[in-house]
Amino acid sequence: MQKLCPPSVYIIATEGFCWQPKYDAYKNQLKAVADPEKADIRKEIKEQAKWANSVIIATDTDPSGDFIAWSVSRLLKSTGVKRGTIQNLSKNGIYSMLSDVQELDDSRLETRLKNRFLIHDLWSKNRNLPDIQLAGLTAVFGAENRYSHFLNENGILFKSSEQIQCAPDELISVYPEKHEQHYTITKPLSTFDVLEAAKEQKFAQYYYEAQLLLQQLFQTTLQFSDDALISYPRTDARAFYSETWESIKNQYIKLGSVNQLKPTFLQEIADSDAPHESIYPLQLTVKPQEVAGELSSKPGKLYEWIYHHTIKSITMPEALAHSYVNELNPGIYFYPQQNHDFYKKSVSLNPCTTVSDLGIQLNKTGILKPSKFGKTLDEWLDKGWIKIKNNVVTPCKPVLSKMDRARNYQKILATLNRQAENNSLTPETVQSILSS
Repeated sequence: MQKLCPPSVYIIATEGFCWQPKYDAYKNQLKAVADPEKADIRKEIKEQAKWANSVIIATDTDPSGDFIAWSVSRLLKSTGVKRGTIQNLSKNGIYSMLSDVQELDDSRLETRLKNRFLIHDLWSKNRNLPDIQLAGLTAVFGAENRYSHFLNENGILFKSSEQIQCAPDELISVYPEKHEQHYTITKPLSTFDVLEAAKEQKFAQYYYEAQLLLQQLFQTTLQFSDDALISYPRTDARAFYSETWESIKNQYIKLGSVNQLKPTFLQEIADSDAPHESIYPLQLTVKPQEVAGELSSKPGKLYEWIYHHTIKSITMPEALAHSYVNELNPGIYFYPQQNHDFYKKSVSLNPCTTVSDLGIQLNKTGILKPSKFGKTLDEWLDKGWIKIKNNVVTPCKPVLSKMDRARNYQKILATLNRQAENNSLTPETVQSILSS
């Protein structure tokens, strides 16, 4: 980052946690315990801050990043500490971050962190509740949810044009659409989507390896230009900021016709307040074949996949040869993700959860953030909590044995996730929710 910044900016990397969190549930107090091996980094932060006009903390917006930001702010004991969000490791990305920082509200940050610690501490002490991650998985697989993927009786994966609220064991009868032309649905990429594809395409053997590969690609700069390749790699978004769409439009004109781009009403536009947008190549003119010599095999293959998927997600969708409809869900259509020979027949579909679906659903409950997705998936597979075949995730015995409480877990987790932002959350409130 240093070489991308203005000369007046000095970068210090914390290399992860310089402090370890210590939470006292009885007093509801959070402390930052100094890591003795990071003393030199803490000293440098404090000394450089004395000479700085401003201090900007640019960490992830997940709990780990929040804790690092809070710990640095406490170390400096000064007002005016700011926080920025890095979107990409390019000169424009760094300058954009520096120009769009906000005052860091460390008291609000502390409240949010303490609430998370309080919830997890009291949950772990409740003998009537399983591990919180296990409860999250049970809620996903055992309670009514919103689905966009389905399997037919032959195990062929279908996708719907919009999410459908239904029970996990519900059968949906669909029949061939004969009157309207429908189109594929390709959205911009979240971290969950990329890790799913990286494992499926065999770029990586494990999901954590896939996450490290994605991070490596993010940190890669081209040797002769110092250009970065992709945007920030840890995001739950499936949309771009408005200004990104404008930039993409200008870039794409150099490659093809502007008429091939999605019109505005089809574009997935991210909220400007969202910390990160979808993953995409920073320069569409940097084609995979042109940089293949500068990238090793696996990062090169991953960049190629991200590049071609992004092109699909920003251009006009392709017409479907066959699509299906359901009488109970007017306006929604279904289509298979692979070739088949039964398009003249009605079929029954059962809701299913793909790897990316699982990440998105658990992220909404606060159980699993994009930054921990790959490592946690591997852990669940090792524990025998889930199985994954052809990107479809199915629950195993530890989850299945708790299915009768799935709806209750879903309700509790949703309530706690809302309460995590409550400035006056108390242990009594959390206990009441946990015992409901």
